[in-house]
Amino acid sequence: MNHALKILLVEDSEGDFFLVHEYLKEVYSNVEIDHCWRLSEAKQSLNKNQYDIILLDLTLPDSNGQESVKEIMELVQGKPLVVLTGYADKNFAIDTMQLGTQDYLIKDEVTPSILFKSISYSIERNKIQQMFLSNEKKFRSIVENSSDGYILIEMSGKIRELSPYGKLRININPINEDGFFNIDLIHPEHRKQVLKTFFDVSKNYGDIKSIELKFKISENNYRWIESTIYNLLNEPSVDAVVLNYRDITLRKLEEEQRLALIEELIQSNADLKQFGFITSHNLRAPLTNLLSIVDLLDLNKIKDDQSKELLRAFKTATFQMNDTLNDLIKVLFIRENKFLALNKIDFQTVVSKNIHDLNALINSADINISVDFFEAPSVLFDANYLESILLNLMSNSIKFSSPDRKLEISMKSRIEGEFIILEFSDNGIGMDSERVKDRIFGLYQRFHDRSDGKGIGLYLIHSQVTALGGKISVKSKVNEGTTFYITFKQTQEKVQ
Repeated sequence: MNHALKILLVEDSEGDFFLVHEYLKEVYSNVEIDHCWRLSEAKQSLNKNQYDIILLDLTLPDSNGQESVKEIMELVQGKPLVVLTGYADKNFAIDTMQLGTQDYLIKDEVTPSILFKSISYSIERNKIQQMFLSNEKKFRSIVENSSDGYILIEMSGKIRELSPYGKLRININPINEDGFFNIDLIHPEHRKQVLKTFFDVSKNYGDIKSIELKFKISENNYRWIESTIYNLLNEPSVDAVVLNYRDITLRKLEEEQRLALIEELIQSNADLKQFGFITSHNLRAPLTNLLSIVDLLDLNKIKDDQSKELLRAFKTATFQMNDTLNDLIKVLFIRENKFLALNKIDFQTVVSKNIHDLNALINSADINISVDFFEAPSVLFDANYLESILLNLMSNSIKFSSPDRKLEISMKSRIEGEFIILEFSDNGIGMDSERVKDRIFGLYQRFHDRSDGKGIGLYLIHSQVTALGGKISVKSKVNEGTTFYITFKQTQEKVQ
């Protein structure tokens, strides 16, 4: 041993003291021995000093037998105690050991080797016991101060232990006078399920199940409890079914409020969609009639200037209403058709078709269009949506081109990780994307004073992209141009 072994020897016989003292010196090269003749002296010494082990004679002038052990045990502070006695009574020895002593030695049988073995084993055994005791204290402290509660239920169904803080959590004693759980405290709707879960778990060692239930804490007042049931009947240190439980009333209330809000939002969304369909349907017939009337009007035959001005305004308003209704129908179509069948679409094919459709606008302006779809020529998407997206982007580029330079439109696709990115750029008049970033894809949002912009194109593009799981972002600077980044959710390999 690195440090001296400190031993307290309590012995009133001078001959026995001398013999044990010599044995200790023989088997230990580094040992400090304090000797007390009486129990009262031993008590004083234990209050002042720390010892590795105490050797106690059971027959002392001021105390004898088990009383000596009981008094000393209150002072040893977890240190090992070995009894030295002339009694050979085995029952007496067992009773002494049950008081917490580590060993019981008959003086006439003691030899240096027996004494050495007893002291060594007693010290090591005591260390293990103290470690287990410390761990048990820590565990019990954690459990008893936990915000969760626990109950230990024996195989017979009787409750062995209920954590103090757990009792406070439910504010009621769930144990009947006979020691069994008061099942009447569980809400009638949950009793059958609770009993079934408990019996299922109790049949299988090591089984674990969780259950949520309502627990009665006062008349007509229930709290939600979440309980986890463990079968630890095969664990000797536990030998019980363990119920761990916590109050989840607040969480359940939040869940109910969230579900109610979701239901309300679903219903509101359904009502809005229904309103949109009804509105578009009911407006279509009278609007068609108005458009027909407008086509029949011949302003050249009207002589009165004021009447002509009113009819022009009427004609303009009618066309605007028709455009608005068509926009509404497009939005409703996108919202209603989120699960369209996807097909392999070539970017170049769509661009060529759009250039053909925009031929009049392209020919009337000075435009250079360049494309690069080599890395990712195809994408899985809806053909009509992709055509509409690129058509709107190209139309916007032409509408908001700069008068100071030739319009340059660039389109290229690339693979980026698990996605295909379509990059659409122009060198038009641009916008301050940082200032308007929260409104860029909003409905009827306009960022320029040009009369030909309605503020719905970008909204439709965003709706069509996101409806099929994609993403769209934009970077733009005033008088420099704009770049849109459209992210499709599938890899190029999936469309080859």
